Formats: sequence, C-alpha cells, structure tokens
Amino acid sequence: MKQDFTENLELALKGLACQNDKPISCYTGTVPGAVIEGMTVAEAVADPIEAARLALRMFDRLQEDAGPVRSFNGAPRPMNAVLIITMLWNSRVLIPGVDLPENSVWQVAEEELFGREAYDQIMAMGYNEFVQQKVMPQIVDADYMSKYLQIAAEAGPEFTAMIKDLGIPIFNGVPTTPVPFEQLCGMRSMPKFFMDCYKILDKLQEVSDFVYAERSQQTEETLSSFDNPMMLGGWVGGWRGASAMVSPKIWETLIWPYMKASAEQVARHGKVATMHLDSCWDRDIERFGELPEAKFVLNTDGMTDLSRTRKLLPKAALMGDVPPTILTTGTPQQVTDYVNRLIDEVGPQGLFICPGCDTPINAKYENLVAMVKATNEWS
Repeated sequence: MKQDFTENLELALKGLACQNDKPISCYTGTVPGAVIEGMTVAEAVADPIEAARLALRMFDRLQEDAGPVRSFNGAPRPMNAVLIITMLWNSRVLIPGVDLPENSVWQVAEEELFGREAYDQIMAMGYNEFVQQKVMPQIVDADYMSKYLQIAAEAGPEFTAMIKDLGIPIFNGVPTTPVPFEQLCGMRSMPKFFMDCYKILDKLQEVSDFVYAERSQQTEETLSSFDNPMMLGGWVGGWRGASAMVSPKIWETLIWPYMKASAEQVARHGKVATMHLDSCWDRDIERFGELPEAKFVLNTDGMTDLSRTRKLLPKAALMGDVPPTILTTGTPQQVTDYVNRLIDEVGPQGLFICPGCDTPINAKYENLVAMVKATNEWS
C-alpha cells in the first residue's frame, strides 16, 4: 500500500505537537515480520536481506487487513539483529541456530571484560579505538561482523528505496549520541558496573563526559550532512539507566545529563528524539518536560504509567505501549481492549499506538492486525 508521504509527515508532526484528533498507527520490527512469514529466528538472523523482504511483505498484508500504518518507529532493514545488539551493548550475544535453538531469541551473554583500569585506558586511547581494539575481538568474530556490515551497506540503498515508496516517515533512523552508561555497563558487566556507580561515581562521570564528548562530535559531523527526509528522528535509549534500576543520585549524574544533551543535539538539527524508555521511568518522567517541545516522543514498553505521564506532561507525545505479553499470548479482543483503554486514558492527542519497545519475535499476526485496526477505527 503506497501512501502520501507529505500527508503522513504532516500527521506525525501534528502528533508530536499533540494537535492530532485521532491516535496515529505505528509499527516497528524486522525479524517478527519474517517469522510470521515463515522464517525461523535463526534463518532471519543469518539472512537479513530475505528477512527484511519478508517483513515488508508481512507489512503490506498487515495494511490490507487492518488499514494504513501512518508511521514507523523502526522500519524493516537488512541488518543482522545479533550484530545490532552486540554493537549497541558491547557484549557477546548468543546466536539462534548456533548457540541457541533455531527459534530462540538472541540473548546477551554479558561478562566482565575489563577491570576498573579500563576507564583510564578509554580516556588514554579514545573510546572508539578502545572498543575496536579491546572489546570487539572478545565479543564477536571479525569475519562474522565484516560479512554482515557489508551486507547491510550493499543492500541498504535497495531497501531505502523500497521504504521510501511506502510513503511512511520513520522515527528511528537519524544518528544520535548514545548514553555512555549503557555501553560502559555492557563491557564491565552489570554487577561490577553498578558497584562502580556507588564506589567511584566521580570517575564514571569523568569517563562518561569523555566518551560523550568524543561520540557527540562524531554525531554532530554526521548530522550536519544528514539528508534523508524519510527519517523524522533518531533513537535515544535507556535500559539499565531507567528510574526503576538506579538511585536518584546515579540517575542525575550518569543518565539524565547525557540523555538530555543527546535529545537537544537532535532537535538542533530539526529532528526528533525518540526516547526509547525500557522498564519503568515513573520516578523521573516529569524531567522529560525539560526537552524541546514537539521535538521528542516518549517510547515506553508497558511498564511506565502513561496515564500518570499524560497528567504530568500534557504536551508530550507518547509512543507505545502495547505490551509484548498481550501481542504474543493474548487474543485480538484483548489487544483491541488494551488499545481502546489506553486511548481513553491518555487521549488521542500526541499518541502513536505501537508495540512496547519492539514487536516481539513471536507476536501473533492477528494481534498486530487488531492493534492497527483498533487504532484506525477509534472514534
């Protein structure tokens, strides 16, 4: 189904400004669509080009059965899912069909790669150099990484053209600067890193400042030449930096300053920060009101109270938050009821209905249809 990109872009911008009259349908995910179309998880990881093609086929079918999807959180792309997590988290990831059964979801096999001396090494070598020389050789086979990066680069233009033809704006595609907390935690391991947060918080702030400065400069250079009108925004993520995971002091020192700076950097370039908020952010959710108005969307996963969020942040756009449990084990009626209840509780203005976090691997197709259909038919 080909749509009018200008019309969908205008709708998305209205949604970001909380000026839309109806909730806006949104979708994300590559591997789930490929699995629905018959691939195993292992096959989808091993052949990301075919996985992306099948995901787009599923997406076409979804629109035929449920009506138009007006926006993408993340569009299907020919990128190895295991490699994405490996590079995002700086940890080894177990591969379906190799380390795990063929229909298992990839799993992070986190372990302590370095001691506390690594913080000084990072500042001496530079973050990127340290990761390339010291981290990647321990967590991923070089040939495996090279193979799939090349596949993504070569197939990228074809899929960019295919997505462009759909006429749907994408919230996750613009380069952003990651929060150092998450990558440092991945290479150090959660138990050791969280202990460091309590014992050497000043050192972690120092190295976080260093890492953020290096990476934000690289992002700045990329953003300055970025020219893809399909990409409405970029992803600014938080997992273990969620309010439910760390103390207020740690959050104020190692999480919020960098999340805010990254979101503001994207906004300065006329793009939108998609604040990917896994876990529960209730304690600090009001702080997101400090971000530039209509230049961010809160992408939650079902654990943050959106009814409360709407009361505290009446002008903030919300993306989510149909839980994976309902999409995988629920019925279409349960999905419909959840979507309708969410819209009634927070109001349609500024609301993008989407799977919480990401579409789960084993989501039922009929539940995805119910999610989009309920969004489109709400009145």
